[in-house]
Amino acid sequence: MPAQPQRGGREAPHPKKKKPLLLRVAIVLYACVVCVSALIVGAYAAFTLFIKPPEIPADSSQPASSQPNTPAVKPGRPDASQAGEPEPIGRQRREGVYNVVLLGRDKESGNTDTIILVSYDTVQQKVGMTSIPRDTVVKRDWSKNLKINYAYPAKGPETLKQEIKQTFGIPVDYYVYINLKGFVALVDQLGGVEVNIPEDMNYDDPYQDLHIHYTAGHHYLNGQQAMEVARFRDNNDGTGYTDLGRGAMQRQILVNLAKKVLSWQSLSKVQSFIDIFRKYVETDISASDMVWFASKAMGFDISTGLTQQNLEGRGDGIYKGYQWCYVYQAEDILPTLELLNPYDQPLTADDLDLIVPDRYYFKS
Repeated sequence: MPAQPQRGGREAPHPKKKKPLLLRVAIVLYACVVCVSALIVGAYAAFTLFIKPPEIPADSSQPASSQPNTPAVKPGRPDASQAGEPEPIGRQRREGVYNVVLLGRDKESGNTDTIILVSYDTVQQKVGMTSIPRDTVVKRDWSKNLKINYAYPAKGPETLKQEIKQTFGIPVDYYVYINLKGFVALVDQLGGVEVNIPEDMNYDDPYQDLHIHYTAGHHYLNGQQAMEVARFRDNNDGTGYTDLGRGAMQRQILVNLAKKVLSWQSLSKVQSFIDIFRKYVETDISASDMVWFASKAMGFDISTGLTQQNLEGRGDGIYKGYQWCYVYQAEDILPTLELLNPYDQPLTADDLDLIVPDRYYFKS
């Protein structure tokens, strides 16, 4: 018998079916994802609104090669300014390219025996890197010691920046200085670092309580061990790989540490990094600029974006009575310096201020 309609001729409503539990959970999760995404977008918008790219400082001096090239004016023809044509301009800094010098202190003397120049193109996501040998000789008379590693302890970071700019034609926007204890703490905080040691190391210096003994090959080092390997230059018997080899090893360690810092696993260590930075690091990079650089670095691929080379020269020069001076020829180092060139035009020999060959001689 068919069901009888209720009064008024309408059928009784069917009871609502409940949605399956799994579907309800999925809806809640989806709503959470939407909310979190909105928060992330909002946070990113606020970040981009308040955190601006650092301003690139204007060069206080421009070498001759960067001055405008004014063409000769033919007789009877007005020059460009009279004709209303735009005057040619000199070279300019490329947008988003910043240069930083990384410094490490020698334990005994306080000199910056580690000097690494880094150029970061935040637009193209490219990094160029080279080491300046500690015995590089410079011309200025700010000190009786004419080697570049003495500039920082003698006169401070601005003097060192000026020496680099004057000698190599490369402007330096920032410096980052970390002492040996900070380097050890950073490596240990990252759980060690993997390196490839090119040859056996056997060196002892009782005055610095420094003892370096490692075999050639791959090693996984803690902070103390990494510091020892980074400081090695030669063995007690005189063999070894000199300043160029030491610079290459220091950059290898730095790059491998950077890979770990940029990994997701390092995000949980942010507070520890901040504590180490505050305790052991000196720099003129502001906190807001650090945040901006960090946001850019998260998109950097070390495997494809990093290029590094040595500054080729000779370390057995004698200049004004100083021995073991590192000297260069412009044609030998210009290709490497181009990795650090922040300008829109190539560097030339006129940009460099090197000790000329007739002012020094070699031991052999």
